[in-house]
Amino acid sequence: VRATAQFLRDEVPFGHSVCDIGAGGRQGYSVADHAMERHTLQLEAMPPGASLEREGVELLSVRDELEAAGITEDNCDLTKQEHRAAVGRVLIAKAEDRFGPGKKALHMADTSRVSGAAVYGEATVRDTTAGSPLRTSHQAFHIDKYLPCVAKFWGKRGSRDGAEAFVDTYWKHWEADFAKLGMGKAAVSACIAEASPGLVNLWVSLTPGEIEQQPLAVMDVRSTGLSERAGLDDVSAVPVTFPGLQNDTLTLMRASLAKRARFYWRPRMKFGEVLLFSTTATPHSAVWLPDAPRDTPRKSAEIRLIMADRAAP
Repeated sequence: VRATAQFLRDEVPFGHSVCDIGAGGRQGYSVADHAMERHTLQLEAMPPGASLEREGVELLSVRDELEAAGITEDNCDLTKQEHRAAVGRVLIAKAEDRFGPGKKALHMADTSRVSGAAVYGEATVRDTTAGSPLRTSHQAFHIDKYLPCVAKFWGKRGSRDGAEAFVDTYWKHWEADFAKLGMGKAAVSACIAEASPGLVNLWVSLTPGEIEQQPLAVMDVRSTGLSERAGLDDVSAVPVTFPGLQNDTLTLMRASLAKRARFYWRPRMKFGEVLLFSTTATPHSAVWLPDAPRDTPRKSAEIRLIMADRAAP
């Protein structure tokens, strides 16, 4: 299927500021169009049995769990905090079910906590409906926190340094949450750096029926060429600053990656279907489908979780 997507221009300097906060009256932030270039991609349907460990993404479903929590296609209202919290609880439980009794899911408070007064366990939501004040789709291929790139931004090197810098940025927002769970800063940094699985994202469609426009696409991690020692020329960490949050970054994929990576999507993604992927390794973005209806809204939610080892009894 033909799609178009935005990538950071190759000539934009590493670390250059390109993010606009609250653009268009929306919550969250977007990447400035002048720094991006649009490429045409060929999307492939996710292979049956695609996994987080191999392709960097896998398909789950929480439709039944959402219904049991009182959230259905007919009544889901993303402007209601109780609905966002219910979605978050369902996704946290799904992650713990997926990774088994040896792992506990800990909600990573992100910019929705900083700028949107979200509470622990509340999912971040997006709505592409014209006029909605909620976050819109993120139109830029990115990895939320590609750790070697975060380290480079701070003049350091490697995933462990990147994890420590990332945790330092957010710790004042996380400390109380993790203290209740018995985890200190060093333990959180080590869990993220070790990536087993570390930090994951669960992205759920809350669109009634099927997603027709602006679906989420991901790169097959095996096709990116990114590693600890190579590939940093194909990415850039850019600063993201909110009141109350300094020194955050987003890792954008450069246009050079558009020419060689393999791209997956879930065709006709249904209400309650979930894409599970790595927050520190899997490039992803909303994409535009030129051959699909233009004005079909997409509604979704996501939550970023640190999958920590449970203490031995």
